[in-house]
Amino acid sequence: DGRCVAYNAKTGEKLWESPLGTGAVAAPATYMVDGVQYVSIAVGWGGVFGISARATETEAPGTVYTFAVGGKAKMPEFAKYQMGNLLTGIEYDPKDVAEGTAIYVAACATCHGVPGVDRGGNVKNLGYSTTERISHLKDIVFKGPFRDKGMPDFTGKLTEADVVKIQAFIQGTADAIRPKK
Repeated sequence: DGRCVAYNAKTGEKLWESPLGTGAVAAPATYMVDGVQYVSIAVGWGGVFGISARATETEAPGTVYTFAVGGKAKMPEFAKYQMGNLLTGIEYDPKDVAEGTAIYVAACATCHGVPGVDRGGNVKNLGYSTTERISHLKDIVFKGPFRDKGMPDFTGKLTEADVVKIQAFIQGTADAIRPKK
């Protein structure tokens, strides 16, 4: 949940806690140097779960924090994660949504989550993408610019017709969950 909490091992009493700005990725380690006890913890929500999900409402880089028992240093300011607006403006045929759902679940959901439902993680939730990005989705899916960041190249695995159906699912889902006025 984005916190480091210390308890008394004998009584269970909470002794101290600090926000981390993101999820912990390892158990804390404690050690002593010159009579001072330190606690270090690696943070930076990642791994498989961190790809499409967030541990906190803030955006913070991966780092290692080291706390000194009795220390007075202040934690850095954490920026609130900006989700943006739900996608609008993609024209689609509602008949394509069902097939688009199946393709999206098989090819996209593991990394991008459910459009507009999940908050996203280290990979953007496509329900909060720009209209321009989703309208040019084929340029990303096929030999696109994010391959060096881990985005698979779906050339030969998906067709342009499949991408149109994925676009229909993304926009259709955003439309379905958009609050009605």
